[in-house]
Amino acid sequence: MGMSGWIRGPRSEVRDLEISMFNIQRSTFNRSRSIRKASGRSLERWILDVGRWILRSTSSSDPHPLAGWVNPFTCKNAATQPRSPTAQGRGGPGRSLERWILNIGYWILGFVLLSAAPAQAAAKWEKLEDCVLSDGYMDGDSFHVRHGSKTHIIRLYFVDTPESDKQFAERNEDQAAYFGITDAHVVPLGVAGKKFTQKTLSGRKFTVWTRWEDARGSSQQQRFYGVVQIGKEDLGELLVASGLARVYGGSTVLPDGTSIDAQFERLRQLERRAKAKRLGGWAKKKKLAKDGDVIKADDAEGMFDFAAEEAPVPGEKPVWVVEEEEIGVYEDKWPNVPTVAFLRAESFVNRELFEDAEIEMRKLTRRFPEHPQKARIEFYLALSIAMQERFEEAVALFKTWLQAHPEHVLVPDVQYWMPISLYYDGKYEEALPYFDAYAEKNPMSIYAPEATYRAACSRYALEDYERCAADTLKWLEQNPDHYFRREAAIMRGDALAVLGDFDGAKEAYRLSMNPDTGPFYYMALTQMARIHKALAETNDFLQMSQDYVQYIKDMPNDGNIIDAAYNAGWALKQIKRPDQARILYWQMIERHGNTPAWEGFDLMLTDLAGMYPRGTDEYATELRARYEKALAGQRLTLAARLAWAEAQILPADQQARQLAIFAGRFKSEYLGAETLVWLGRAWIDNGMPESGIPHLEMILEKYPDSRHVPEAHMLLSQQALENKQHDVALLHAQAVLDNAAEIQFILEATFCRAEALLGLKRHGEAISDYNAILANRAAPRRLKPEALLGIAACMEAQEEYAQAVAYYQRVYVLYGAYRKAVIQAYLRSGSCFEKLGDKTAALNTYREFLESDFAAGSAAAAYARQRIAALSGGAS
Repeated sequence: MGMSGWIRGPRSEVRDLEISMFNIQRSTFNRSRSIRKASGRSLERWILDVGRWILRSTSSSDPHPLAGWVNPFTCKNAATQPRSPTAQGRGGPGRSLERWILNIGYWILGFVLLSAAPAQAAAKWEKLEDCVLSDGYMDGDSFHVRHGSKTHIIRLYFVDTPESDKQFAERNEDQAAYFGITDAHVVPLGVAGKKFTQKTLSGRKFTVWTRWEDARGSSQQQRFYGVVQIGKEDLGELLVASGLARVYGGSTVLPDGTSIDAQFERLRQLERRAKAKRLGGWAKKKKLAKDGDVIKADDAEGMFDFAAEEAPVPGEKPVWVVEEEEIGVYEDKWPNVPTVAFLRAESFVNRELFEDAEIEMRKLTRRFPEHPQKARIEFYLALSIAMQERFEEAVALFKTWLQAHPEHVLVPDVQYWMPISLYYDGKYEEALPYFDAYAEKNPMSIYAPEATYRAACSRYALEDYERCAADTLKWLEQNPDHYFRREAAIMRGDALAVLGDFDGAKEAYRLSMNPDTGPFYYMALTQMARIHKALAETNDFLQMSQDYVQYIKDMPNDGNIIDAAYNAGWALKQIKRPDQARILYWQMIERHGNTPAWEGFDLMLTDLAGMYPRGTDEYATELRARYEKALAGQRLTLAARLAWAEAQILPADQQARQLAIFAGRFKSEYLGAETLVWLGRAWIDNGMPESGIPHLEMILEKYPDSRHVPEAHMLLSQQALENKQHDVALLHAQAVLDNAAEIQFILEATFCRAEALLGLKRHGEAISDYNAILANRAAPRRLKPEALLGIAACMEAQEEYAQAVAYYQRVYVLYGAYRKAVIQAYLRSGSCFEKLGDKTAALNTYREFLESDFAAGSAAAAYARQRIAALSGGAS
């Protein structure tokens, strides 16, 4: 659980808008270039003629043809906006007006062309391993790579390094403005980015991930977007972290499922650190030029040469803390400098920029070792580290601080934040006495209620439910308006439920069951439903259905209302009221089923299938009527969901035929997560994974919070194993295990991770996962023999043949129902005996196999006979 959240501010939104507009401009440029080739008349001249005609039509009463028009991207008036001396030097007012007309013309043309372009589904990721840098033109973000016998030009996603020449002057200006440097410095920065990429990729092999998305460009050879990985490092991230690229450009969901927003956030964090460390384009201005100096590009060459940042020695300050200024440089000169520097560093804490705060606090301790705010600086340093979830390091600093400053005014703050760090590090037993002591010593502190609450949470985590329930009751009485009161009431209900006090638990949950509690409303409602299900009385099921229906009325625009409707219907079925459940289900499906992002409709439709008389076609008729109505109303997402429900009641052979019809009728963008995962699995089951995988990847891209994401990851992991892409399989399996998922997906993902680890020759880790499958009673039985085979394969790979034989034998002794696994176990067991030099045991194993029912009609029988002949020196 993180201690602080990143709030996406206006700058992030503006940056995303810039990226979108850049992509539109790029597409427009290439499309217009194609039009120029096809047309005998200059596109620019045509746009200018039309623009001038429009301006001539403007009323003569207007003081300026552009008066009152505000550029939506700069929020500046086009007519009154002053021009820079540089821009004025390029031409007079007429030239400026022509340029403005061309820009507007291209914007309009771009939107027209792009709106007419058909939407295309994202292509499947392809992994190009063992790539090397090839000859040809390159810059920091675009270069030739050789993969096997083929050469490709790859353009990095997400980042843009400055141009290494002056071919595109306007782009140079944009890049210079981004870094806050002069036009004269931007090309040398681009050269530095080019050198960095060349140095990073030269003489080594690397991996390229690509979807073969066209990145345009001015070269004759087609250029493709891609992600470049050197070992575990991402080239784009390295460029941004070194201050050599801006966070800008084409974007996509990454191969491991990382969303676009998450990757941009990651890159901006790296950019903030590069700024704070003044790396690359973020170098201090005094390092670039003195005020008033005129710098030529040639003179600037080399100023951005990259020097690799050394890894910090454990226990020592990072090397970047040491600046060129000597200690005491401000002594007897500017007495306010230490204060101003502290206030600046403190502002990073106040703005929750904790990575930057750490950097600045470390610099302060270096530059001003006797700073009058030394104690506060050291506290902020520890706090910044804690907020970055480096809890163990933070706790050590807090303890050192308390020893160094036992009488300081900040002692209560440190005594609070230290157990908070322990709490979030999962060390509840160690944190508990600190919380109790803090609340006792500082009863009037603003942190006292939270310390008492965290003490109760620690007791709950340590399974002291009785004390937790008593403390929480007292806390709620003392703090009726505290912002933790909602979750405190729910935790008290949970503790009482464990103790068997169901009436008390219900009372506690109801404190949070109203619209004013926000997300805690549904959390409390879900916990209350557990009580009703445990009691399983008619009144409880009736109350459960009423509570869920009330939630639907109270929160009509909340996505949880679909799940609420399903649970209300389930409760009604328990008390023999299926007609009421059916009416509720159809009302919710009709009203909200056309919302792609909402889910749970599949559960209701599956339930509905059992609410109609058996042996009749009433349900199918109802589905067909509602499907046709949805189509007529152009409610295509709802129609797709109803078509999915129709397919579920068809025989297996007809479902396969329906699959192609469904895929041809509904575009992917209309589909909800439940329909996408069905299509993905169905195509795979029908032997066409290339058609199914894009649907699964779309779930990760469009619906990252869907309950179907674990299944999508699991299926993608299985397909990666089929293609021997063990690292990809491991990423997807780990994604399931790192997030809450249903038990069947956790077990499947554990097995997939084991198989991936085996393929990566990480045998010890693989054996641990295989054993987890064998030890879990909930694991599907079909996985048990596969897990035994996996352990045996790990043993065999480590030349522990005798141990491997024991596992192989368990397969054909205990799991005879799994013919394929048994055959493999017999043959591998015989092979291990051969490697041990025990010919007799090997012969007996092969003969036992041939005498079993498993050998008949199998290709393995021929192999066993060959081995017998080879071992006995004659025909078998």
